[in-house]
Amino acid sequence: MPTFNDFYCAINKREPFPWQSRLAAHVASTGKWYPEIGVPTGLGKTACLDIAVWWLASQANRIPIDRTAPTRIWWVVNRRLLVDSTYEHAKYISEILNNPKSVESEISQKDQEIITNVADRLRSINGNLESEPIQVIRLRGGVASQRPSSPSQPAIILSTLPMYGSRLLFRGYGSSRGMRSIDAAMAGTDSLILLDEAHLTPHLESLCLAIADCTANAINIPNESRATPRLVQLTATGDQSNENRLTLNEEDEQNSIVQQRLNAVKLLDLRVMSKKNENSLAEAACDILQYASAPASCIVFVNTPKTARKVFSRLRKLMKNDEILLLTGRMREREAELIRKRILHPHHGILASSDNQNKRTQHLIIVSTQTLEVGADIDAEYMVTEQCGVRALIQRLGRLNRFGKFKNAIAVYVHYPSKSKVEDWAVYGSEPKDLLQKLQGLENNFRKVNLSPRNVSDYLGSPMDTFGRAPELLPGILWEWTKTFFPPGGEASVEPYFSGINGSRKLVTIIWRSHIPQGNNLRLWPRISDLEAIDVPINEVREALKDDLNGGNVFRLNSDGLTIEETSNLKPGDQIVLPTDRGLMDRFGWNPEATDPVMDAALMKHGLPLDTEAIQRICGVSVSKKLLDIVLGKFDDDIEIDPQEQITRIDEILHSISQKCAHGWNPEEWNKFLSSLNKAVVKHSKEVSRLRVEQPEPEIPNDDLDELSLADTATLLELHCDAVANHARNISSRIGLPPDLVEVIEYAGRLHDIGKADQRFQRWLNPEWERNSALLAKSDVLSHHWETRRAEADWPRGGRHEALSARLINVWLEENPDWGDSIKRKLLIHLVISHHGRGRPLIKPVTDNTALMVEGSVFGKRVSVSANHEVVDWDQPNRFRILNDHFGPWGLSLLEAIVRLSDHVISSRRA
Repeated sequence: MPTFNDFYCAINKREPFPWQSRLAAHVASTGKWYPEIGVPTGLGKTACLDIAVWWLASQANRIPIDRTAPTRIWWVVNRRLLVDSTYEHAKYISEILNNPKSVESEISQKDQEIITNVADRLRSINGNLESEPIQVIRLRGGVASQRPSSPSQPAIILSTLPMYGSRLLFRGYGSSRGMRSIDAAMAGTDSLILLDEAHLTPHLESLCLAIADCTANAINIPNESRATPRLVQLTATGDQSNENRLTLNEEDEQNSIVQQRLNAVKLLDLRVMSKKNENSLAEAACDILQYASAPASCIVFVNTPKTARKVFSRLRKLMKNDEILLLTGRMREREAELIRKRILHPHHGILASSDNQNKRTQHLIIVSTQTLEVGADIDAEYMVTEQCGVRALIQRLGRLNRFGKFKNAIAVYVHYPSKSKVEDWAVYGSEPKDLLQKLQGLENNFRKVNLSPRNVSDYLGSPMDTFGRAPELLPGILWEWTKTFFPPGGEASVEPYFSGINGSRKLVTIIWRSHIPQGNNLRLWPRISDLEAIDVPINEVREALKDDLNGGNVFRLNSDGLTIEETSNLKPGDQIVLPTDRGLMDRFGWNPEATDPVMDAALMKHGLPLDTEAIQRICGVSVSKKLLDIVLGKFDDDIEIDPQEQITRIDEILHSISQKCAHGWNPEEWNKFLSSLNKAVVKHSKEVSRLRVEQPEPEIPNDDLDELSLADTATLLELHCDAVANHARNISSRIGLPPDLVEVIEYAGRLHDIGKADQRFQRWLNPEWERNSALLAKSDVLSHHWETRRAEADWPRGGRHEALSARLINVWLEENPDWGDSIKRKLLIHLVISHHGRGRPLIKPVTDNTALMVEGSVFGKRVSVSANHEVVDWDQPNRFRILNDHFGPWGLSLLEAIVRLSDHVISSRRA
C-alpha cells in the first residue's frame, strides 16, 4: 500500500500540505478522524476526500468484519452547489483511478503503479474486478437519480444537507416510497460524513448522537465502527478552543504556499446606510471597480434571491459594457452549467487555480447569494457584501484574493438598518448589529482593515450566531418514519431534525415539461432527473401558482404517477410538474415574474414528443393533428400507413419546426438536436409517443411498479433466483456480515421471486405460457404493453408477487420448525416480502376473487398456498417491529438493501 503522500502526489501532481499528511497519519494509526477539521478557507479541505479514499484502500486486505474505514464517503453541504470544485475533484479521483492514462497522458510509471494499486484494492472491497474503483454520485435538486449500485461498492456521494438528512430519516427527498429504506441504509450505515462548513448545520451532529442512542440496544451491522454514520465537521470558523480540533501548526506556517494564502490581503471598506436601498450594493460595485487598472472581477454577495434580482437589474443598467451574471441556488443544472462554464473559464473567469489576470476584455461581476460561500474554488479581485454575520463574512472573504495573487484586493461591507424595531435582519437575525460594532471599532483604529485569513479571527472574534433548537428525536417518532411505503397520516416533518426549527426551509421541487399527461395517476415519461429540477420555498410556489388550474391546483408527482393537488397541500420534498409555457423561470433560474416559455430540459436526452400542444410549447409552431395521426399510424379509413409515407411526414414536421428556434435554445443547438432524432416512432400506451434521439438516456426500471420483471430477453425463474442469491451472498461477505446472516440473505435471494409461479403472473410475462412450461422471472414484453398484458392475464391491479413468495416460505418454515432461531425465521420472511420496498410494515390487500392456488419449490420441497391477494399477512407488522428493535432501523434496511440491490444488478445484467 503506497503512503498517503505518494498517493496524493500521484493524483494531484503536488505535495500535500503538512496538515493533510498529519491528518492521514492520524486516521491510519488510530482508525479515527478528528471530530472537527478547523483549517482556514483556501487551504485544501477538499483533500479530506483523498484521505478517506486512501484510508479505505489501505484496509482492503483486512477481513471485512475487521475493517473500520466506511465504504461510503458523503460530502455534505448546507446548500445546493452551483460552482462545486469538490464534485469536480471527486470525479477526477474516480476517473484517474479507473484509468490513469485517460486523465494524464504523460503519467510516470511510478505514479501509474501507485494509482493502479489503490484502484485494485478498492475494487477488491466490492469483490468485482470489473466495477468502478469508486463511484461518484451527486444528489441535489430534490430528485434522486442515482445511488450506489451495491452496499459493498466504494462511493463518494456529494449531497446537500436536505438530501442527506431526509435520506437518513427514511424520507429521502426525491426517493420513491419503495426506495426510501435503501437510501436510508446508504446514509445511515457504513458511511463517513464530511460535513463542509459544519457551523452552518450544527443540528446534524445532535441528530447523529440521537440516532446512536435510539439504536443502543440493537446489534451492530456490519460492525461497531461502521454501524452508524461517522461525522467529521469541516469548518474554517469553528470553535478555536476545541481540543479535538485539527488546526494548523508551526510546520504548516513554514510552508511558503500556506504563508501566501494566510497573508492574502483583503482590505475592507465599511459603508453604513441610513435606509435599505439595494441600489447601494450595485453602486458600491461600480465604485470599487474604479480602482482596477484593467478589466477585473467582482462578486456581490447578497442575502436573498429577491435582493439578488434587484441588484442584478440595477447593475445591468449601470454597467452596460460589462458582463453581469446572477447566481442563486434556484437554478436548473442546464442553466447553472452555462453560468459555471463562464465563471470557471480558464482565461476570463475567476477559477482560483487559473492565471486570468490581464486577459479579460471587460469587467466580470457576479451577483450571488450564499451559494458561492462554500464549495467554490474561485478567486475574485474585488467584493461587495450585504450585512451578515461573522461566519458568513469570513466565508465570503474566502472568495476574495483566495490564493494571495492580488496586492490590493478590496471588499466593501454595506450595512442597512433593520426594518424591525428589535434589530433583526433577514437570514442573520441580530448578528449584523454585533458585527457592525466590531467593524466600526476596527475602522476607527486602522481605517482600512486587512482581514487576511491570519488576522480575521483576531479582529472579528468568535461568531455570535445562534441557530435555535431542533426537535428531540424520540424512538416513537423514528418508528413512524420507518413505515416507508404507507406512512402514517400527520407524521412529523423530518427537516427540522437536521436543519433546526428556524432553519427548515420547506422546499418544493419544480420541473417544467412540454407534455404533461392529463388525468390522475398517469405516468410522467421520461422520468424526471436532477438536471431539470429547481428547489423553491413552498410559500413562493403557493403565491406564484395560486390562480393556476382553477384555484391553485398543480400536478404533483408520486410513485404511482401524477395527481392533481391543491398547492395548500404541498409538503417539503414534494415534486410538482409545470407546463413549459407557464414561465416562472429565465436563464438565471426561478423568477415569479417571468412569462416567457421555459425550455423542456428532458428533450436532449429523450427526444421530441409527438403532440400538437407539446410542439407548440417547445417552439411555437402549430403542427396539424391530422399530420401527427399519419405519423403515429392512425388513419380514418383504416388504411395501412406506408412506412415511406410516414418518414416523409416526419421530415415535413421536422422541417416545419426547424424554421423557428425553440424557446431557450440557440439555433445551432436546436438544429443539432433535430438532426439527432431517430425517425422511428417510439409508441407508448398512456404516454406520449416520441421521436427519440439516436442515443437516448436509458431509463431506470421502476421498482415500485414491478418493472424489474421486464428484460431484453425472457429469463428463467430458477436461473435468476440463483444469480441473485450468489450476488447477495458475495455482498454480505464483502461488507463483513456474520455467517448466519449471510446464510439468511442467500436464502432470501434464492426464494425472493418464487411467488411468480402463480399461473396468472406467468401469463402476464408470457401469454403463451402453459402449466408444464418452464417458469419465467423476466419478460421481454415492451414496456408500453405491460399494463395491457396484466389485465389480459387477470393478475389483480396492485397484486404483489412477493406476498405470495413470503406465504410459500412461511408454510415451509412451519413444516421445518428446527431451521434457524426466531430472528432468522422472521428475517427470511421479511427480506422476501420487502424486496420491492413494501411490507414496511404491511402489504396492502387488493381485490381478488380467485380460488386459485400457487405452488412453489422451497429447497426442493413443493408447497402450495392460496393465490388470493385479499389475504393479509397480519404477522408482518409485529415481525417488522421485532426486527427493527433487534437490528436497528438502519441495520435492517441494510440487510434489505443487499437483497434488493442484488436483484437490481442481476436484472440489469439480464441474467
